[in-house]
Amino acid sequence: MKSAASREEARLLGNWRAERDSSALYAALAQLEREPQLRTVYLELSSAERRHADFWQERLKSLGHAVPDFRPSARIRVLVLLARHLGIGFIAPSVLAREMKERDDYAGQEDALTAGLPSEEHGHARALRGREHAALGNNLRAAVLGANDGLASNFCLMMGVAGAQVSTSIVLLTGIAGLLGGACSMALGEWLSVTNARELALSQLDREIGTLEPDPAHRSVASAGDALSAAALSFLLFALGALVPLLPFCILPVALRIAGTITLSAAALFVLGLATSLFNGRSAWFSGARQTVFGAAAALITWLAGRAFSALAGGG
Repeated sequence: MKSAASREEARLLGNWRAERDSSALYAALAQLEREPQLRTVYLELSSAERRHADFWQERLKSLGHAVPDFRPSARIRVLVLLARHLGIGFIAPSVLAREMKERDDYAGQEDALTAGLPSEEHGHARALRGREHAALGNNLRAAVLGANDGLASNFCLMMGVAGAQVSTSIVLLTGIAGLLGGACSMALGEWLSVTNARELALSQLDREIGTLEPDPAHRSVASAGDALSAAALSFLLFALGALVPLLPFCILPVALRIAGTITLSAAALFVLGLATSLFNGRSAWFSGARQTVFGAAAALITWLAGRAFSALAGGG
């Protein structure tokens, strides 16, 4: 078990590394940002995070601890790489999540509270929130979640039917029906949601301007989005996710199809979990493992339900 001194050193080093990571990230984003105003914001945030890092560095030195050479963590290097090739908007939710996590981490640390670091981290998050390019990141987050819905639901559906010990052709048919039915349901729900939002905006405009015909291109209406595009995207994302557990049934021998579906679906769940770590502020391995465990647990529950149904129906 670590001594109190070792735990304190680990805490200070962890805080120092986190702040240096944030400073390096903002400095890199400032170099990538084309808009002068946003570039200035990132530079100011980088400077503020470096001051926080200096605070923890002085604390380390005052306790006689050595400060190692700094190298950005793998997570920061990946974020910078994604921002460089996919745009800052792609990682905006992850940057915001980092700030909120740092604020929460400092909440129970007396020296951080005395120095006012939690409130400053909250101020950083407030400066980032509402930036226009964050909308892209939110859309990409929705895309990841949409694909995950298709994967998890169809995986569980197919495992439930497989648990009833039916033929693999029936499991395959169930997966195809689950893909089409789920994708159509998601598309219809998205279409209705956007359509209702547009109709509500139009009705409000109608009341505001009296008898004049409201303009469908008005900003309040256009912000609701296009219903057909939203429905098509929702259909596509769900279908892509739902296709994953189907693939082994299409390419593997009969004896390997169930095992192949479990293996490929678990791997895909882990990859999607890695993707969600960009938005939730948790470590990539934790997010991937959590996604896999929960998805596998859900599939096991439906498989057991299928087995119970088979037993009760006299199928074995």
